[in-house]
Amino acid sequence: MTTIDEKNLSASQSPTKTNPRIPGPHGDAGRPQNPQAQARKGTHPARDQHSTETTSLGAERSKQGFSAADRLRRGDEFRRIQRTGARFQTTHFVFYAQRIPGEDRSRLGITVSRRVGNAVVRNHVKRRVRECYRLKLRSILPTGASVVVIARAGAGELAMSAIEAELLWAAANVSNRLDG
Repeated sequence: MTTIDEKNLSASQSPTKTNPRIPGPHGDAGRPQNPQAQARKGTHPARDQHSTETTSLGAERSKQGFSAADRLRRGDEFRRIQRTGARFQTTHFVFYAQRIPGEDRSRLGITVSRRVGNAVVRNHVKRRVRECYRLKLRSILPTGASVVVIARAGAGELAMSAIEAELLWAAANVSNRLDG
């Protein structure tokens, strides 16, 4: 029987293949090699300004806007307002408000639990409450009042006018207690 010394066998190697997903030295042939060489066509607004902020309508809209500074974010802020603030309950919402000394801006926090619906429904309710606050409630509430709105089951099926009616009723009731 003949033994074959495996050290002396040449191993056949497959030819090296280039990965088709890795671009070659010249990159994508369909893409322009110098992207900054092509000038853009048309007029574009300045990068630092939003296009709506350049008009007088945009200035008015920014006053009515709902920025990050208008939101309650931390859980302790929500809990403090719920513990010590004025409370009013409607069929689909629980409305808490508290005047914060030294604050010149009203702020809003919204809580919508899974009982109201799936994520799409919950986000829809939050957007509607935010819009109602931005357009109507902020002007009713005293300056510096922080508000927490908790949506209850059934709030997801309401039309915008019904949400607005319930929140206006609650805001009017609570603002009377905050002023008095």
